[in-house]
Amino acid sequence: PIWPRFVPTGAILSSRFRAISTQPMLSRAGQSVLSRSAGSLPSAPIAQTPDQCSAVACSPSLPPKGLVTRRPLLNTATRRFTIDCRIAKNCDMDPRKPQQHPAQAIQTPGAVQSVWGSATMASDKFAPFGSQKPMNFDGEISLMRHRMGICSHRGQKPDHPNQDDFFALSRSDSLLLGVLDGHGPDGHDVAHFLQERLPLLVMKGLRREPDAWDRVVGTAIEDLCNRAKDELDGKAEDSGTTVTMLMLDQQNDASRDSIEDIRHIRLRCAFLGDSMAVHARRLGRNGTWQVTNLTRVHKPDRPDEAARIESVGGMVQHEEYGSSSLMTPQWSLAMSRSFGDFHAVPWGLSSEPE
Repeated sequence: PIWPRFVPTGAILSSRFRAISTQPMLSRAGQSVLSRSAGSLPSAPIAQTPDQCSAVACSPSLPPKGLVTRRPLLNTATRRFTIDCRIAKNCDMDPRKPQQHPAQAIQTPGAVQSVWGSATMASDKFAPFGSQKPMNFDGEISLMRHRMGICSHRGQKPDHPNQDDFFALSRSDSLLLGVLDGHGPDGHDVAHFLQERLPLLVMKGLRREPDAWDRVVGTAIEDLCNRAKDELDGKAEDSGTTVTMLMLDQQNDASRDSIEDIRHIRLRCAFLGDSMAVHARRLGRNGTWQVTNLTRVHKPDRPDEAARIESVGGMVQHEEYGSSSLMTPQWSLAMSRSFGDFHAVPWGLSSEPE
């Protein structure tokens, strides 16, 4: 696995689309360094690795929701890789005008900087790397408080475009980011539908109930499932997407008996499907990385998921090499929960996030 250097704490999301966001670096402003035990990353372009070996991905062998300790990596500080500057440069060079994410409509003008995936076009079918696909952006990206990197690799199906999507919405007091991994013939459209709408509903809900993360996210997903049936012209029947979302903000823990305003940084996670989220932190440049897997991905052979599927008459098929599938009359699914895939709901598929 490859981890960012000089980062006191961070969060990594992982599907076929990988995104990393960290708190302010200890290295030079605007510069991030990625390294691995065998050396450091090549200088260009950003996305040069296959699905199963992303430049900012965690190891798939991480135990469910466990704490893993990594030894300090070799000193590769002489070879640096500037992820965030490359994103900012690409945005600055893009001839299109900046475009706000729909979730920015309820925010104070100018208070949010955003980077988010664009809708898939026919030409994207032949673009293997995410860096070759245009990104939407708004605000002074190079001035974001957090550093971020994006890495995506198109799947192996020749008739499908890159179906990955992402969003990152940064404020001075919070960060909301997520990844989506579409699947099926129209999975890219389902992923983009959710990517443009979910952050808006979540932000609206958290304005009313700042601490009701579980209820807000669950209600938003349920509402969008109902809308997708009407607004996607049947595309979500046989196609779907995962979604994994993180929010980093400050929680006010001041008690009534204390005049001191104590604020703690908190990281909240929600996921639907099999896209992973990982949090990594260390104390100082020479400290040991502590890596925590924040998700127990929704696979059909997860014991509680298998029991739920079988309780409604569904069937889980165990494949060779340890994989499993949720069986339906049309075809099988490699996950037990997702957004969309409505044809599989009678056979045990769930759209309830954790």
